Amino acid sequence: MKRRILLTAPAILAALPARAQAPRRPVIGVLMARDEHFFADQLRAGMQERGWAEGSYSLLIRSGGGSIGRLPELVAELVAASVDVILAFQTPAALAVKRATTTIPTVVSTGDPVSAGIVDSLARPGGNITGVDGATAALGAKRVELMREIVPSMKRVAVLLNPVDPFNKPFLAQIQASAATLAIEVDPVAAASADLEPAFAELQARRPDAVIVQPSLPLAAIAVRLRAMRLPSISGGRFYVESGGLMSIGGNLAEVYRLVAFCLTQVLKGTPPRDIPVMQPTQFDLFLNLATAKAFGLSLPPALVQRADEVIE
Repeated sequence: MKRRILLTAPAILAALPARAQAPRRPVIGVLMARDEHFFADQLRAGMQERGWAEGSYSLLIRSGGGSIGRLPELVAELVAASVDVILAFQTPAALAVKRATTTIPTVVSTGDPVSAGIVDSLARPGGNITGVDGATAALGAKRVELMREIVPSMKRVAVLLNPVDPFNKPFLAQIQASAATLAIEVDPVAAASADLEPAFAELQARRPDAVIVQPSLPLAAIAVRLRAMRLPSISGGRFYVESGGLMSIGGNLAEVYRLVAFCLTQVLKGTPPRDIPVMQPTQFDLFLNLATAKAFGLSLPPALVQRADEVIE
């Protein structure tokens, strides 16, 4: 007599061959002090070069839109979402993440993270943070020199500073050091992102020969206004020149994002941030706005035009 074997549902499931489960996509939480133009395309390109195709990870993006006061609540959302790694753009965002978590691996893209207290050193960042030092502070001196090439008679330069960005101190210090060697007077002007009018009024009263703009400020609005005021100005990024600013110089965007992607992929593979040295770009982009120069009656030196990565007309 044959014996019957009755299998319950759990037993049947246990007897079936195990099916391979799709690997979980890591989540990268992104915190920006202000909107980053071309951010998504550049980051995807950098990740693609590191072997991480679009769709192999997901982004959870939070932007303060220029409002620094919103950053604590936004980073709290990323922490609550248990993201695998946080990517923070600009110094205020990086500091907000540093205050919010000591456990979630973090990659920052900012200027002079050592002076800002974000990392211990470039070689040994320590803690849960690494990333890219955009060398913006060092570029402050270069911006003085470039503006002097276009405005040889420059004796006084105003510096529009973001009062809530801790990076403003090293940024100003670099400009002052360079200006001193050229006998150029420096006028610091605080510019609150929420209300730029007092800063514009101060510039109108002082009438400097040129203006250097800290890149963490609302660049489009400032570029448009300074062009209307006929004040030659320089900041960072192609977007500033596209908006009407005379000139910009900064780290090559593609290289910066490649370095950011390197740090991110290393972290996602399990390398602790403290073991990843902070990277620095070696390529810098110079953009000029020919139409703005003509509107000001300025002649761009041929040698400067030849050095430019792009001249926007």
